[in-house]
Amino acid sequence: MELLNEDRQRELLEQPESGMGYQTVEITLRNGESRRGTAFNSEYLIYSEESLDRLEAITEPGRRLQMLERNELGFGEEIVEIKVLPSEVPSDSRVRESDGGDARSSSSGANETLSEPLNEKEQFKRFSAFANDRRITPTGALLPGTHATTAEDAKQVHNGRAAVRRYALPNPAPAINVFTIDPPAPGTTLQRGITQPAYGQPGRGVEVIFMNGSPNKTVTGPKQIPS
Repeated sequence: MELLNEDRQRELLEQPESGMGYQTVEITLRNGESRRGTAFNSEYLIYSEESLDRLEAITEPGRRLQMLERNELGFGEEIVEIKVLPSEVPSDSRVRESDGGDARSSSSGANETLSEPLNEKEQFKRFSAFANDRRITPTGALLPGTHATTAEDAKQVHNGRAAVRRYALPNPAPAINVFTIDPPAPGTTLQRGITQPAYGQPGRGVEVIFMNGSPNKTVTGPKQIPS
């Protein structure tokens, strides 16, 4: 597990997410070796062969320092490049909550759907295990390629572990920090879909990708919910 330096963090922040709060990545090391893993909050990298449970431990007070002292957490000194892997399953389908029938019957994740403009005022939510969510700028904007959900779907989530289940998050730490997004309409481009089961979680919540992010002063929070 690595604590990524500023250069690697900057690389990740310039690339889209794979899901809410994480990026599936390929890493190139100084010796030319390639490895795969998952990056969280553009700060932490867990290699594919490592347990994701280590990420929950690092959120506990004082644990990060302990892990550094025990060499359980590195600084990624050998990493020279980190890139987000593209979606592996393309699709031409589109999913909207306003469609007739149950949108959750769709098999399409948001990154498999076509982009569409936001034509009516609508509010969105983002669940995160991190209060300092790096996808949200200090000016209250979203970075391009950031994932969220609709405010309507977020009503189904009453605690952080429910958010992990509903949005199939690989981070086992409860996503207790909730950000509210009020993007302009028109002027916002989205991809909408349904979270697919993954990481031992059922998913099936609505997911939204802000293709071009959102302007300043459109994101507020976080408000904390029970774990």
